[in-house]
Amino acid sequence: MSDSGGPGGTVSARLARRVSETPEANAFLVESEGGRWQGLSWGEFGRRVARLRTALAAAGLKKGERIALIAPVSLEWELLHHAALGLGAVVVGLDAHDLPARVAEMVELAGISAFATADPRVLEALRPQRLAGAAFVLMLGDPAPAGPPGVRCLDWNGLDALAENAANDAPPPVATDLATLIFTSGTTGAPKAIAYSHGQLVLAIDAICDAFAFVGAEARMLCWLPLSNLFQRVVNLAALRQGASTYLLADPRRVMEVVATVAPDIFVGVPRFYEKLYDGIRANIAAQPPGRARLANWAWDVGRRASRRRLEGRPLPPGLRLAQGLAERLVLRKIRAILGNRLRCMVTGSAPMPRLLLEEFYALGWIVLEAYGLSEDVMPMAMNRLDDFRFGTVGRPMPGNEVVIAADGTVKVRGPGLFAGYWADPGPPPFDAEGYYATGDLGRFDDEGYLSLTGRSGEMIKTSTGRRIAPAGIEAQLRGVAGLDQVLLVGNGRKALIALCTLAAPFPDAGARERFERDLRERVARLGEHARPAAIGLLERPFSIERGELTPNLKLRRAAIEQQHAALIDSIYDRVGGTAAGRLLIV
Repeated sequence: MSDSGGPGGTVSARLARRVSETPEANAFLVESEGGRWQGLSWGEFGRRVARLRTALAAAGLKKGERIALIAPVSLEWELLHHAALGLGAVVVGLDAHDLPARVAEMVELAGISAFATADPRVLEALRPQRLAGAAFVLMLGDPAPAGPPGVRCLDWNGLDALAENAANDAPPPVATDLATLIFTSGTTGAPKAIAYSHGQLVLAIDAICDAFAFVGAEARMLCWLPLSNLFQRVVNLAALRQGASTYLLADPRRVMEVVATVAPDIFVGVPRFYEKLYDGIRANIAAQPPGRARLANWAWDVGRRASRRRLEGRPLPPGLRLAQGLAERLVLRKIRAILGNRLRCMVTGSAPMPRLLLEEFYALGWIVLEAYGLSEDVMPMAMNRLDDFRFGTVGRPMPGNEVVIAADGTVKVRGPGLFAGYWADPGPPPFDAEGYYATGDLGRFDDEGYLSLTGRSGEMIKTSTGRRIAPAGIEAQLRGVAGLDQVLLVGNGRKALIALCTLAAPFPDAGARERFERDLRERVARLGEHARPAAIGLLERPFSIERGELTPNLKLRRAAIEQQHAALIDSIYDRVGGTAAGRLLIV
């Protein structure tokens, strides 16, 4: 369903088509007083976008200029997004929770001409000259906070008033016009900017719609991940193409509070969400009276046995089929109800999920599909699908992507969704002679074409014995221990590995601590000999974005974490030397 390179191949044209085809259907829903969801039709959304486009032009935003949207998920975000795109401006989504210094760095790199934010504090680290030269700063909220002094500040009503006697006769964007600038996560070094055109966004929209063809006009989507995340934006645009309704949740901490009411058809989340969901289910079962807890554990075990046979392509014997039906009626469907009664699948990416977790959810009757993408390719590179998945892999490459494995194990890709090079980078584009981009991820294909990721080449740990170890898979396995939250493997230049870990919650009593340590030792013992950490360091506080330990999408900044905990790491290694060989030290 891709369009040509003309005006039809744009995000704005997709919106116009949707408004024309289903003007009365719900486009977006937002929470109102009392927790009720209030819908906005596609027709009304289109009218408000058109008026806002005129207002942005009257405020001084021009085609090709960059506008930074630094705000939570909201209807205003979506309206500004589409209005700016329709004007031919370039949308730059920034995360308000990022470090102010990094926000300032990204603003300078992108050359931002206008700002929209709900929190003026994110602008405090910007150069005064950048703010003074901005066409405007739009303050979002009701009431809107005061903007920075000495800058042209508008609130929502003031911006809307500019459209009253203005006209916008600018031609619509075409497929080759830039639509967005995004930034690499910056796990190491400074962030880099990447530009994508309208046409490339349309490719990504179509790829996702083709992968989830069952999503139609009656489907519901829950948007709760930050819209600075391009994948969440593309998911919303895919819902637009299909005519689905998107529920906008401003506070991601409330996702479990609202998800059952929304009852989405697909749920998109990061691995840490699913890990916490799993821990929450286990904790809830453990807190039940003994009889109910035994029943729940029996039902889950029946689900494990049944799902294992399904994954192997074997039929269920009569006794197991009967037990499965009973487990489903008494327990499993009640557990699944916490995410609503319409859910077809869940999707995850950005970091590996432990295979055990995927299998445990499958035993409950949920399927979590891992996908693989990177900032430098607007299209998902590979994805598991409802009718074509394999746990422990990120699926097969998506159509349009040519994915190969280099001799050193690096995953390489080329295709129309690939970026053209880093924004404002004077160096040559980072492609080889055949046009492939080396992702930095290490991987392999199995005999049926499913791609498994084994680590990052830049994150490989080289011990003093010369052994090279990929940390991501080991960290994912350790995170499967109930009670553990975040894990960072350390060992460069050292004889042994250690893991720095944060806890999901304090231990309520000594018995809980003992059970945790027993489970942790058992999990470490199941790892391969060279993958086993010699010690576990339990940290008193979680890694955070504010201290520079995490990126806004919760990836570990390894060097920053190791630097901040250097004294602890050294002390653990001093103690490891005095520990009996093979005995796991827990500090």
